[in-house]
Amino acid sequence: MQDKTEIVFYKEWLVLPKDQFRILLHLARGGSSNGNLSDFCRYFSLNPQTKNRNNVRNAIEALKEGGYIEYSKSGRNYQLKPIPKEKEIRLACGWVDEIISRKPYSVSVSTEAVIKVLLWLQDYGSEIFTNDIIAADLDLSVSTLNCAKKVLNDDFGAIVREYVTTKVDEGVYYREGQIVTISAWLNDN
Repeated sequence: MQDKTEIVFYKEWLVLPKDQFRILLHLARGGSSNGNLSDFCRYFSLNPQTKNRNNVRNAIEALKEGGYIEYSKSGRNYQLKPIPKEKEIRLACGWVDEIISRKPYSVSVSTEAVIKVLLWLQDYGSEIFTNDIIAADLDLSVSTLNCAKKVLNDDFGAIVREYVTTKVDEGVYYREGQIVTISAWLNDN
């Protein structure tokens, strides 16, 4: 059983599209979920119109086909449950709740992207990386990645970045990448 102060995510979830990751994020926080498609839309702050309900249904089906969730259906109600994967990544429950609840951010970026980046950084540790590496691992654009890191740094004080540069010639430097350390606590702005 997972500690109530932590939420368990899985590395395998990080490459999934935003609509699928959103469902897994919801399930990670609660362990399972019950409701119809309109209930899920409202939970995700989406208008429960046909297009959004269809998107949620398609995401649920894709997650089931991919082996990420199991579900049962009774009438229009779904009972969703995540299927544990191989590589766990744990985040403090308070961090996840704060990131989800504190909107708007200083820049326009989805909550899912911010949490994906934080999970990736938590898993990667304090090794040097480039934006291209993390963007490819998360299937995000570099601009979305930079916005998510800006939110984690500026809005929450959750990360500290150190750029690694090498002197090539006199007055010429090459940036090899960066090392990011996750803070022990969030700013309470």
